Amino acid sequence: MTVQELLNSEMDLASLVALARRGLAWWLDELTVMLPAAWRERLSARPRTWIEPRAAGGWHVWRDGRRTEAVTTAGSTARIGLLAPPGAFLSREVPAPRMPAADVRRMLSLDIDRLSPLAPELIHYDMEILDRDAGEGRLRVLLGILPRAEAAKMMARARADGFAPVALAGRADGDGDLPRFDFLPQVRRAAGESSGARARLYAWAAVAGLILVNLAVLVGRDVIDVARVRSAVDGQRPVVDAVLRLRRRVASEDARRRDLVARGMRGNPLRILNVLARALPAGAWVQHLEWNGQTLRIVGFRRDDIDMAAAIRGSGAFTNPRSLTPEPSSAPTPSRPFDITADARPERRP
Repeated sequence: MTVQELLNSEMDLASLVALARRGLAWWLDELTVMLPAAWRERLSARPRTWIEPRAAGGWHVWRDGRRTEAVTTAGSTARIGLLAPPGAFLSREVPAPRMPAADVRRMLSLDIDRLSPLAPELIHYDMEILDRDAGEGRLRVLLGILPRAEAAKMMARARADGFAPVALAGRADGDGDLPRFDFLPQVRRAAGESSGARARLYAWAAVAGLILVNLAVLVGRDVIDVARVRSAVDGQRPVVDAVLRLRRRVASEDARRRDLVARGMRGNPLRILNVLARALPAGAWVQHLEWNGQTLRIVGFRRDDIDMAAAIRGSGAFTNPRSLTPEPSSAPTPSRPFDITADARPERRP
């Protein structure tokens, strides 16, 4: 969003605060990247002592990347982190355009349902930038995925033993950097807990003056350049209109192709055969099958005690089953003919 769009938009206080937080996060991220690696390590708020659950009970203790001892209950360490063992979480590298870490995080949140093997509501995730200069303006990003059930189990076990973790990270076998990620903010948000500390309030107060100064400078520059910006926008309008027309054409073609694929799936006889093979009981024999994509007809023989209409209805794929054969005689016979027709169940529209 440009400054002109910000000034002309109708935004409430909550939106302005959210926008200011995003700007501050981008600014702090850029400042952090400029620091040497040793300084970043010293200024990091991550704990230096970590505990990892043992399969036999108790905890492994890690200090400065090395495992030192095993404990069963909380000690005197105030700031301690909880470490997920290898196998408890998933990680994968994801390429991303060169952008601030906050924008990369938002991009991953929009695409997490494709990147994760589990549904978004079943996981916590975090990311870490491995290489900011991967070539061709790209970033190497490591994405970590931790199941919510596993996170809840580890947090409950740590609290039961008297620990109060301030971070929840993961450890991978053979990984020299220990630990990676921090899933605790998402765990707290999912549980409805507040993840902010009082120190953050003081930090917000300290940078409030800088934010106001930056806004004042931006407003002044915007007032001076209003005419130039408006001219540039008007010059780009034909290009934008052409892009919008192309987007509508692409969306229309995509909808048409999806409809063709859906029709092909509905008319696929192999799918109908698979449904009938699971739905028909063992005492029914089909001699003739007709399927036109909407109506099913099957002809054959059945045992006297089998209700073919109920079997077809119970498959879940058809509705309104009806028999085309006359009423059977009252005398019991080993098998009876049947001629059943049914309609395909309408698709549920999202």
